[in-house]
Amino acid sequence: MVRIRRSPPSPVLDLHRRMEQVMQHLLRDVKPLDTPAPWVPRVDIFETADSFVVTLEIPGVEREGIDIIVEGQCLRVSGTRPEPSPAGCVRWHQMEIAQGWFERVLALPEEVDPDGITAVHKDGFLYIHIPRGPFER
Repeated sequence: MVRIRRSPPSPVLDLHRRMEQVMQHLLRDVKPLDTPAPWVPRVDIFETADSFVVTLEIPGVEREGIDIIVEGQCLRVSGTRPEPSPAGCVRWHQMEIAQGWFERVLALPEEVDPDGITAVHKDGFLYIHIPRGPFER
């Protein structure tokens, strides 16, 4: 026999339930958050005497499909790796390579010059060079 315990309703539980109802009512018309990117490229970051270098591993992504945006002190890199489209009828046995949209957002140090940012796409890597700006003390 299964024992079932019953306890009288608690004022705290009732308050909690009412708060949940209020939150559901408030959030009913709110747009849901964007879903995270299906994959996130790996990144290396290092600095030299005159710049910061960000390297993203993005094989299969065409140069034209990459967006690099500086928003305040953030560097946003996004793009799309297309889904494979083999000819004819195929049956996948294993599929581990993530496809679709990606995004990386990185914080920039204060001493960078965002106007001097350059990027090179080569052999499946994106190299972003961020020069140091005039350093003020």
